[in-house]
Amino acid sequence: MITPALLDEQEAAFARAFAAADLSPVRERYDAGVVYLSPTVRLYGWPQRIEGVDRTLEFIGLTILNCDDIRYEAVERVIAPDGATAFVRIHFDWTDDAGRRLRSNYVVVYRYRGALISQQELYYDPSAPLEVLGAVGTRGS
Repeated sequence: MITPALLDEQEAAFARAFAAADLSPVRERYDAGVVYLSPTVRLYGWPQRIEGVDRTLEFIGLTILNCDDIRYEAVERVIAPDGATAFVRIHFDWTDDAGRRLRSNYVVVYRYRGALISQQELYYDPSAPLEVLGAVGTRGS
């Protein structure tokens, strides 16, 4: 069962992990048999359904490989009455190789076994352009 405090702790852990580009600290948040679902898999030729914590973290790591200065923020969250599902809207900001500050706005549906993530589903419009937060400039600005 997920609680508001546990969800806040989880999202803060993800924010720290993405900022450091090191996902190892969030491994403990996942059930070993986690299922990961995201439209992003098509961009990398991965299967629609990724199973297991190692493959899940490998894929997420691949998606952030070329992202600098990541800022991950849970801007909205709600826990379903069953306590086994949470919906979180994310602002995921980063600097690309051209020095542009970009934002992806998406929703994650987490399903839990106990307090561990057993399924993680990402929802966004893959045909929508990314939001540009800053003008093209020098890298790291």
